[in-house]
Amino acid sequence: MILRTEEENRAAIAELFDPQREKLGDRFDSLVDEISAVRFEYLQKRDQLPKYPIGVLDANSVEQRRLSREEGLKWILIKQKYGL
Repeated sequence: MILRTEEENRAAIAELFDPQREKLGDRFDSLVDEISAVRFEYLQKRDQLPKYPIGVLDANSVEQRRLSREEGLKWILIKQKYGL
């Protein structure tokens, strides 16, 4: 189950990067769209992993760490692209 809709996800990211709006100017919406797409893709992949009861060794932990690293790398590349 995804915790946020795509629109809510985008709004949260826009709020997070609002201090950079003036610096980015016209590129602000593009930045928010790119980061929102990366985050929403991550959430979808994470939510598709099978769920296990609490107390059971989490068979998804390796996959979750891989997804988190992949998302983090994409964020870094996007932030470098926009000079943040």
